Amino acid sequence: MGKQESMDDWSQMAKDYAKAEKELKIENWVQISICYGHGHQSVTLYTYDLPREVYERRMWVIRWRMAKLQCQYPKQIVSTSLYFYDKRSGESLEVSSCLSKLISAKAQITKAERRINEYIEHNRQNNLFFDENTDEELVKFREKLERKKLECAECEKRLELLVERRRNNQ
Repeated sequence: MGKQESMDDWSQMAKDYAKAEKELKIENWVQISICYGHGHQSVTLYTYDLPREVYERRMWVIRWRMAKLQCQYPKQIVSTSLYFYDKRSGESLEVSSCLSKLISAKAQITKAERRINEYIEHNRQNNLFFDENTDEELVKFREKLERKKLECAECEKRLELLVERRRNNQ
C-alpha cells in the first residue's frame, strides 16, 4: 500500500507550480466564447478576453450574459467555451501543452532540490560516515537532476524565442 499524500505535500506542490509560473513570467488569461449550436453550425454570440483572476472573481458576469443570451435565443442551447493561455507567449495552458509541461518540470526540479537537501540534512545528523560526494544514491540523483535542469533550460530558451517572434510579428 502506497503512502497517501498529505495536504502539506499538496500545498507545497501548488507553491512549486506558482513559483515556476512566476519564474517563467506566465500571464494567465482566458478567452471565453458564448455561442449556440453544435460543431460547424456553432454561432459565436459574445467573446471575452480576460486575465484569469478577473474571470475567477467575476464569473457571475459570464453567467448573467449567458442567461440574457438564452432569453434572446430560447430555442437554442447557449453554452460557453473556455481557452486558457499565456498572454505573453500566446501558448495554450492545456494539460498536454508544452508550456504546462515546462511549468511541471520546473516544479519537479524544485521538489527534487528540496528532497536532496532533506536527504543530506537527515544523513548528516544520523550517519556518522556520510559523505555527500561519495554517496552513490545522491550522486546518481544529482546527475539526473542536472540533466533535467539542462532540458528545462533548453525549453525556456525556446519559449523566449517564441515570445520574441510573437513580439516582432505584432
